[in-house]
Amino acid sequence: MSSIFLSHNSADKPFVRKLAKDLQKEGYYVWVDEAEIKLGDSLIEKIREGIDKVMYVGVILSSNSIEAPWVKKEVDIAMNQEINGKQVKVLPILLENVEPPGFLSGKLYADFTTKEAYRKGLQLIKERLDSPVANTSVYNQTQMEYISKKLKEMEDMLNVSKQEKALLLERLSIERASLPQSLINEIESESKYFPNLDDINRNYSFICNGMNVTAGYVLHGIQKEAMKGGGHVLATWCSLNGQEKELALLVSAIYRRLNSSIK
Repeated sequence: MSSIFLSHNSADKPFVRKLAKDLQKEGYYVWVDEAEIKLGDSLIEKIREGIDKVMYVGVILSSNSIEAPWVKKEVDIAMNQEINGKQVKVLPILLENVEPPGFLSGKLYADFTTKEAYRKGLQLIKERLDSPVANTSVYNQTQMEYISKKLKEMEDMLNVSKQEKALLLERLSIERASLPQSLINEIESESKYFPNLDDINRNYSFICNGMNVTAGYVLHGIQKEAMKGGGHVLATWCSLNGQEKELALLVSAIYRRLNSSIK
């Protein structure tokens, strides 16, 4: 499971809200400016921060956005990251039949120009968000298959509905602006070992009863359970603290990311 920043002109806000909600129902983290930018914030700083912590930037292409200066600024930041990182970062999302800017020409786009095309366009975005990223995991193939199986078991045991996940994501999209320093430190430390899970940590990790619950913590817990035997202690612990939904989001994100890398 991945994360996406939706770059758009304010005139296209109704479409963006619908797309964001449909992606959130599937558990994807969606950065939308009205949820993330508060009164008094530096726009450039907050936008750069938003782009830095997501895996992809979806550019809504319409007659409203094609020449919009803020959209150009956001795409410039994302394209620089794509070039420097040598992996896809920018996803063109065609809302109207307009000519894409030169630097987006040649890219496959998701077509949302008609109501009939919406479902197919949504599926195309989901396939990209679920596509494998550079696999810098410390696990070999056999270990990844085992961990993926255990993550799926944990996800099924938590049994949190898509609607519950979507509602939680809406709340978290506001709260992520002020993460506790201890959790920020843990995320930064963990990025050295699990760089391909960094965006997941920044968008889904949380604190449960004073403990930083990150992707690495979940994976470490699964390894300990494999050695000692027994059930999913972390799932039980989070449920007792009323945070099974937060854990379900994190587990789902890790599962979809690792599972996409298994051949």
